[in-house]
Amino acid sequence: MKLSVIIINYNTFNLSCNCINSVYEKLKEVEFEIILVDNSSNECDPNLFKIKFPQINLVNSTTNTGFAGGNNLGLQYATGEYILLLNSDTELINNAPKICLDHLLENKNTGLVTCQLSYPNGSIQHNCRRFRTIGWELLEIFPLYKLMSKFKREQRMLHTYFDHQSFSNCDWVWGTFMLFPKSIISQFPEKKLSTDFFMYCEDVLWCWEIKRLGYQIHFLPSAKVMHIHKASTSQSKLNGLRLTSIKNHANFMRKIYPDWRWYIFAGIFYSKQYIAVLVGKILK
Repeated sequence: MKLSVIIINYNTFNLSCNCINSVYEKLKEVEFEIILVDNSSNECDPNLFKIKFPQINLVNSTTNTGFAGGNNLGLQYATGEYILLLNSDTELINNAPKICLDHLLENKNTGLVTCQLSYPNGSIQHNCRRFRTIGWELLEIFPLYKLMSKFKREQRMLHTYFDHQSFSNCDWVWGTFMLFPKSIISQFPEKKLSTDFFMYCEDVLWCWEIKRLGYQIHFLPSAKVMHIHKASTSQSKLNGLRLTSIKNHANFMRKIYPDWRWYIFAGIFYSKQYIAVLVGKILK
């Protein structure tokens, strides 16, 4: 088996079905398997997936172990040489896994490849990022990046400063679509995807660990996937999850700055978040 596609379902039956259908429709010229991990959903009987898609490998988890835990469970059943972590609220627009896999095979120093993500209306999502270091935060606060050329600005800042229409060698990408060799997991600290975070920032941590191993992370705009984004999260929970995301990102930065520099970063980072929330309330 060349590729194992791991999809985590948590109360997103219809979306997961659409995602699986798109994989079978668009993924060509690659021998692959789909492993669907149901993270203790209560929406419906997860065995309905097996009725609808008898060829998938359905893994029923008795507890919700989060995104990291669910993917680790799926990895235990994966027989592919390469792994694609794919969100349940996505649909392939083209043969994105094949495009990314070919790139990975041609670039041995690359540890992970991702695609261009877009909303259902076609607008581009900013899934290609730099680590939020002290330097990055200061460049954004004091917009010195405007003094850079367009190319240098985009590649130095990425995020919303990058139009996501060209190749990029980035620091981290969203966990929505991550394609990598299965063998790389054996080089992780615990020989599995790190589970420090139940939700949010786990993708940042995995990319950081991959880069520490000496590999590059590449973004390919030619590989295209539609991503609904936060489809498995109710609106009532979003505010609390935003706070969790902020907290987790700050905690992750302790790994980059394990000394006194973290306090400088935290002061800048939390001040920015507080101001953003305050401005949002004023404008609302």
